[in-house]
Amino acid sequence: MNGDDWDDQLVAHIDGELDETARRALEARLAADADLRARLHRLQEGGRPFAPAFRALLDEAPVQRLQANLAALVEADAGRDAPLRHRPAAPTVRFAAAIGVLLFCLGLAIGRYAPIWGAPSPQMAQPASDQHEDWRQAVTEYMALYTRDTFATESASQEKELAALGAKLGLALTPERVGLADLQFKGAMILNFQGAPLGQLGYVDPSSGPVLFCIIRDSEPDAALKAEKRGDYSLASWARAGRGYMLIGKLPADETAELANSLEKRF
Repeated sequence: MNGDDWDDQLVAHIDGELDETARRALEARLAADADLRARLHRLQEGGRPFAPAFRALLDEAPVQRLQANLAALVEADAGRDAPLRHRPAAPTVRFAAAIGVLLFCLGLAIGRYAPIWGAPSPQMAQPASDQHEDWRQAVTEYMALYTRDTFATESASQEKELAALGAKLGLALTPERVGLADLQFKGAMILNFQGAPLGQLGYVDPSSGPVLFCIIRDSEPDAALKAEKRGDYSLASWARAGRGYMLIGKLPADETAELANSLEKRF
């Protein structure tokens, strides 16, 4: 089944309309298929804040001036001593013209703010700082799809996986370098975010479940270690030498920060 064939399932998942069996099947497929996860993310991005955008553009339109002019025209026409059958014509035409201007403004709003299906994501036009933040949010969103079962088996060759991932990221990765105290390393995989290679290293914590250490090679500027909470997840992230790093999981915030600090010293 190709990506297009999954669209109905993905849209139903976004709308919360899948039954339990279908939802579990889709989540299992998403956990194993990076391309499908990326497609889900693109579909989720389709929901844009149109109403505020329309309000903003309509605020720019001369609505009050149009309304005042329309009222003046109606009042002037009402006082004319014209045949009764001709009186409604002028205000009706002018009213239609005024409405046409308002609809034209609304059309500008649609053209300015609405995303075009199949066109590049609006994120591509965002400032670099926003793009660098977006990958962390994307990981946080799909992190909810992972369970202990996702990492039930270990990779047959962790060294080879790490070497392949390191080649993409321009880093020397070994089991010793990425090891974390009290967390069981399960394997590595390469993803892609807006054209940048995104490495994902999976671990399992005995009490809280999956933990991810992510590295992206996206030329972002250096940034000091920062710890935060996003929903149920504790995050700690930093950037160095054109790469962004993040540790995320349901670990206590102080434990996440401590583990991230140990990783930062190695990267």
